[in-house]
Amino acid sequence: MRWDDLKFVLALHRSGTLVGAGKLLHVNTSTVGRRILALEKTLGTRLFDRMAGAYHPTSKAKRVVACAEEMEIQANTLTRQIQGSDSRVEGPVRITALDSFLDRLVVPALPRLLESHEGLEVTLESDLRLFELSRGEADIAVRTAQPTHPEMVARSLGLQTTAFYQAVGQTWSDDLPLIALPNSLNHAEYNALLVKHVAGGRIVARANTEARITEMVRLGIGIGLIDCFAGEVEPDLERLPGLGQIEVTLWAVTHVEMRRSARVRTVIDFLSEVVANASMALQ
Repeated sequence: MRWDDLKFVLALHRSGTLVGAGKLLHVNTSTVGRRILALEKTLGTRLFDRMAGAYHPTSKAKRVVACAEEMEIQANTLTRQIQGSDSRVEGPVRITALDSFLDRLVVPALPRLLESHEGLEVTLESDLRLFELSRGEADIAVRTAQPTHPEMVARSLGLQTTAFYQAVGQTWSDDLPLIALPNSLNHAEYNALLVKHVAGGRIVARANTEARITEMVRLGIGIGLIDCFAGEVEPDLERLPGLGQIEVTLWAVTHVEMRRSARVRTVIDFLSEVVANASMALQ
């Protein structure tokens, strides 16, 4: 049994579906299914039972998962220890953040970073799920909350301002329609904030990216809580009167063993500069 085989077992165990496992491993669904079937044939036993469209690990698969997770921890620890002591500003750095932050702020400024540090390879990942920094899924996660895990450290990037926007000239009845994030535990705080600040509001639509929320607002579907660096440059949007704005601190979160990595520190410095420039532009 090879470590490469175990990665497929872990991914299917964590996601519960072939599609989800494929996304975690950046391969197509058929590849995941084929590798799992091949491993089951090699081991001579079933590893997953399929019920109601989901894959559930058998007792033997759980033993494989426990062993694979221990191997994964050891491999990731060794990788971070080596990379964290690297004083060179070169190599891969993976950043995860919401789409609007990456598209509106990071991408336009990225040429400047790469011109200054030609050896860097920057990967931008936009996803609402919480990336596992301990598993090496990302090097830097831009979040609005400080981490509570003891292995994670955070550096403040500055303040980010959000406000409630509507289509220009839009009028509403007392029952204000709201556009929220998908209904899940990860988004509960955002959605609660939305309802709390808009008296008499009701959620009429949901979207998993700020770009989609912004487009829905532009079309007059409802009111959206949008980052001001995105909302202020949209000619078809205007702030909803009387609701003010909300300021939150942005944090660059990384694993404690990666905080000394020169390339990670350099990219975090870059992100801090990007946030500062965006704040100044709104003044």
